[in-house]
Formats: sequence, structure tokens, C-alpha cells
Amino acid sequence: MSGGKVLLVDDDPKLLRLVQLELSEEGLETITAATGAEALRRLEEEEPTTVVLDLQLPDVHGKALLERLAGGWPRVPVVVLTAEGAIQEVVDCMRLGAVDFVQKPFDRERLITSIKNAQARGALEARVSALTRELRRGEGFAAILGESAALRRTVDLLQRASESDVTVLLEGESGTGKEVAARAVHAEGARRSGPFVAVNCGAIPAGLIESELFGHERGAFTGASATRQGCFEQADGGTIFLDEVGELRPDLQVRLLRVLQDRAVQRVGGSRPRRVDARVVAATNRQLDAMVAERAFREDLYYRLAVFPVRLPPLRERAGDVLLLAQAFVRRFAHGHARPIRGITPEACRALEGYRWPGNVRELENVLERAVILEDGDAISLGSLPDAIVCALDGRAAAAEPAAPAGAADIRPLDDEERRVIQRALELTGWNVKEAAERLRIGRATIYRKIERYGLSAP
Repeated sequence: MSGGKVLLVDDDPKLLRLVQLELSEEGLETITAATGAEALRRLEEEEPTTVVLDLQLPDVHGKALLERLAGGWPRVPVVVLTAEGAIQEVVDCMRLGAVDFVQKPFDRERLITSIKNAQARGALEARVSALTRELRRGEGFAAILGESAALRRTVDLLQRASESDVTVLLEGESGTGKEVAARAVHAEGARRSGPFVAVNCGAIPAGLIESELFGHERGAFTGASATRQGCFEQADGGTIFLDEVGELRPDLQVRLLRVLQDRAVQRVGGSRPRRVDARVVAATNRQLDAMVAERAFREDLYYRLAVFPVRLPPLRERAGDVLLLAQAFVRRFAHGHARPIRGITPEACRALEGYRWPGNVRELENVLERAVILEDGDAISLGSLPDAIVCALDGRAAAAEPAAPAGAADIRPLDDEERRVIQRALELTGWNVKEAAERLRIGRATIYRKIERYGLSAP
């Protein structure tokens, strides 16, 4: 078994040598220290994965050293060697973070088992810590993919916002990733261990939104058969994300303003306010300042929400980010749908980069998931992309070509040309769809869709 180095701390050289021999027979590598100061130096230089500590050291008591280890190396498990019958010392050491103890004179099997268990525990804790960091990266600012200057400026602002409990208003078009940004602010802030509660103010029926936000008491209205916490109470100690906040009707704007001012909610049918401690991140794809001018949104609520406004740029302003996002989506969906797709063809890359993406990142994500499902090859091709994106590419290519000379043949509609090309390929291959697709460099699924679209049939 190999679990990293074991640091043996004891001022008895004979005991150290004996333990080293015993552990070497088990394949365990050891290093030694005779004093507390030497042990700390060894920890800095050698980075052992486990410590076996005798409490009686010449320069410091083992319990004091154990405190230093718990503060400086909290993930290195410590096994304590104690004198027989020293029960109180054992209790004190376990409270200070020791994972096990072995009494002197020690039993060989007991000591080896204790060390191996400590190593296994340390390895498990290291793995959990790594997974936790990985999950936080997935939820934090690393989850906001892109290298464009416009996006980096936005992420810098979000990082500043995460350092405090300031109320954040995320503005931007639909599909720009406002919920991803809100989750990142939560995951990187001091409230990361608390709940993150997202509520779409525009998706909840008007008759239910008040109960959804603020909760209700049993019997408050027809169908209220039990008391229910609202989203603000559910988010206590964490973050509440109010998406599409511009859709709130005027009476709920008043109630929301009261919650933001008093940090308390009153359930529907309730008689007393309840304190809540939830950070607020709101989002909208509407121009709230214009709505304020039109008296469609309360001015006082707007200024309560827009303490720290952050605009998320649309995808068309994020030069260079489209392909980075597209590759990430292809990897994710190829894995999720068990498809052997490794990339995107150059032609498809040009089409993706040149499209305007009115639906922003969400539209790109949906397009790539569909393409992964439709693609028959090992790379996303033009044939797997929606016609609108391919036609936009063809339109740009046509615009770049010189004008036809006077007297040239009339230009035929794109659909007519596409129908002619596909029908010709099918005729030349004897209606072998697979061969026709390969020669046209498109997916078989695309051929089948075009056959249906143009009403083609084998003779």
C-alpha cells in the first residue's frame, strides 16, 4: 500500500527505528522528527500525508503541536501515541483534531491499521475537497465562459459585487446568461453555503406570485390546505434571484419594496412579519429606467434594486466567444447524448461565427444540442445546423461575390438550387442516402429532412 509519506514524531531514536522497520515492511515510506520544531520543518519540506505524534517531546507538548497542525495542515490526519491509561489526554487530543490514538507499548497490527485508516481518511477528504472546488468552479465565475473584453469587464464587476452583500441588478437581453451570473455571485460570496432560490416573476400566474414570493398561512385562500414558506423565507441565509423582475404588477412592487426596506415578509393571511436575511439579485431584459419614466415601474423600487447594476453583453458584442462556447456545448452534449462527435467543421464554424444570435447564448446552446443529435459524422457540419444559420452564411458569401455581368442568367431561389443538387446526388447514387450524404458532405439526417421538405421520391 502506498499512501504518501508518514511523519513519525518521537524523541526516542530506538522507537523511531523500530516503527520505520515495521512500516517499511508494509510498503509505507517514512520520515522522522525528534522535536516539535523539526516536525514543523519536515511538514513544510516533505509534505507528508499522515503524522504519528508522540505527546512527550523535549521542546513542546504534543497537544500544543497538535493545535499547530490543526491550524496549518488541517487535512493531514494525526495519530497520537499515548501512555497507557492516559484517558484525559486522549480525549483532549481527539478534540484538537487527532483522528486516532495508539497506546504505548503499541501493538504492531494496531499501529499499522490506525495509520492506514488515517491515510484512507486523508485521501477521502482530499478528494472531497477537490470535488468541492470543482463544483464551485462550475458554479462560480469560471462557469461564465468567454475571453472577450466585453465579457471580462462584466465578470470583473460581478466579482466586485460578490465581495459584499450589495443588491445587484443584472440587465441584458434574453439568453445572455443572467441566471448563470447570479449563481456565480452567490457561489463566490460569503453566503455560498446558504440556499440559492431562483424565481421567475414573469412565469408564475398572477394569482400565485404573491404566495410564491412571500408564503401563505393555512386557510388564507381556497386551496391553501397547509402553511407554506415563500421564496424569501426559503432563501434565508442565502440568495434570492428575482428573474424578470420588471414583470411584477404594481401592488407586488409595493410589497417587494417593503421587504427590501424592512428585511421582513408577511405571509398571505398572516398577522405578523417574519425576519428574513436574504441577499437579493434581480434581473430583467427590459429597460427599467424607461419603465420608471413611463410610470410602469416604481422609481423607489428601481433604486432599491439598482444599487449595483451590471449589464450582460449580447453574444454579438462578444467577439471570439462564439466558437469557445460552441466547442464547450458540443463536448457537453456529445457526452450527455453518448454521441461520437469531437468538434465542428470549418464551414460550420464560419456559419456560427457569422450569425447574429438574436437569442444569445441560450440560442447557441439549443442549436448545438440539436446539431449533436442530428449529426451523423464525427464533427458538426453545416447540414446539422438550422437553415437560418446556413442561409445567413450563403447570404454573406453571395454579398461578397462580384455582381453578375449584364445579360447573365437569372439567379434562382436558394431552395430551388438545393432541391436540384440533392435530387441529382440521389439519382447519381441510385438513391443511396448514405453515399449521397457522404458525397455532399452533410449528415444523413439532413438528407432525409430535405427529401421530406421537397417532396422527393425515388423513381
